[in-house]
Amino acid sequence: MALPEAQQKAFDQFYSSARNNTVLDEKTTVMIHLASAMAVACHPCMQYYLSQVDKVGITEEEVGVIQAIVMAVSAGRVMMQGGDAKSCGE
Repeated sequence: MALPEAQQKAFDQFYSSARNNTVLDEKTTVMIHLASAMAVACHPCMQYYLSQVDKVGITEEEVGVIQAIVMAVSAGRVMMQGGDAKSCGE
């Protein structure tokens, strides 16, 4: 399914401004993109950003740390949701 042309153009401009920002260095930007792709389970995005790690100097160890951080945040979310759900029933 494709976006209408105007929305695709707006998305492309937004994505480009986030990806090619002038605040963060390229390595940090790719690391954040990769972590975000992992967090939202976007398989094509993960594949793309994993293909970029060598180009920007991200090591396998750094990828592992990124994965561990995403896993920890996800586990914390589940833990907090469980507590919230329990307290709603009391």
